[in-house]
Amino acid sequence: MDASLQRFLAYMRDVRGSSPNTLLAYRADLRQFLTAISPSPPHPAQASDITPVSLTDYVAWLRSQGYKPATVSRKMAAVRSFLEYLQRENILADPSLRAGLRPPRAPRPRPRVLSSEELNALLTAPAQQDSPRSLRDAAILSLLYATGLRAAEAVALRVDDLDLAEGWVSRPQSDQPRLPLGSALASMRRYVVDGRPHLARRVDDRALFLNQRGQRLSRQGLWLVVKRWTTRAGLGADLSPHSLRHTMAQHLLQQGRSRKEVQQILGLSSANAMRLHRVGAESE
Repeated sequence: MDASLQRFLAYMRDVRGSSPNTLLAYRADLRQFLTAISPSPPHPAQASDITPVSLTDYVAWLRSQGYKPATVSRKMAAVRSFLEYLQRENILADPSLRAGLRPPRAPRPRPRVLSSEELNALLTAPAQQDSPRSLRDAAILSLLYATGLRAAEAVALRVDDLDLAEGWVSRPQSDQPRLPLGSALASMRRYVVDGRPHLARRVDDRALFLNQRGQRLSRQGLWLVVKRWTTRAGLGADLSPHSLRHTMAQHLLQQGRSRKEVQQILGLSSANAMRLHRVGAESE
C-alpha cells in the first residue's frame, strides 16, 4: 500500500493543490492508519486488510489513545479521502467502506457564564476611558447583556430602532418585537448623544453602531469589541458576544423567570433551542 499512498499524496498535491503542511499531515495520519489496522505491524496493511471491521477497530483505537474529538475527526477525514481515491483507482471495490468512518459528533461547548463580579468588571471596564469608541463599546456590552440580542441583531440595529425616552429597542420579526433596555439605557443614551456623533461621517447613515471609519460595525468588529474588553478586564480569551447572551439567560432562569419567558426574550423559535441555556442553569 505504500506505493498507493505515494500516488495519493501526489494526486493531492498536483490535482487538489494541497499545501506541503497538509500533505505532511496526510502522510502521518495515513501511515498511522495503515500500521494500526495491519495484521503484522509495523508493516503497513494491504488493500485486503481494509474491511468494515478493521475500520471500526481503528476508530475505537483512536479513541482509546485519548485523542480529542477534533483530532479523531481530522484523522478520519484523511482516511476517507484515501479510501475514496483507492475506490476511484479500482484498488478497493467496496463503496460501503467509507460509511464506517463517520466522524464522532464533537460535544457542543457550553458558553461560559459570567459571575456577577466578572460581569461588573466587564461592563465597567470601558468607563475607564472617555472616548467615542469607549462609549460605543460600553453601550454594546451593556446592550448584549441587558437584552440578550445576538451579535447579528446588534450590528443590524439602526438609530431609529431605539426609543430612549421609553427605554426600548425594537427587534423586528420576533415574538417579542420590543425589548426593554433596562440596565443598558444609561450607556446607550450616552453613546447616542456624546459618542456616536463623533464617529458618524455621513448624516444619512442611520446604523447605530459605527466603526472608526463611520461605517456600520461588522460582526467581526463586534466580536473584537468583546475580546478587547474581556482581556482588559482580566477575564480570559474564551468569551464571545454569545457569552453575554448566555449569561443573561442563566441569570434570568436563576431569578425564577420561566423557560418560556426567557425563550421569548432570546427570540428562540422552539423549546428545544432553550436546552443549552437551561442545562447550564440546572447544573448550578
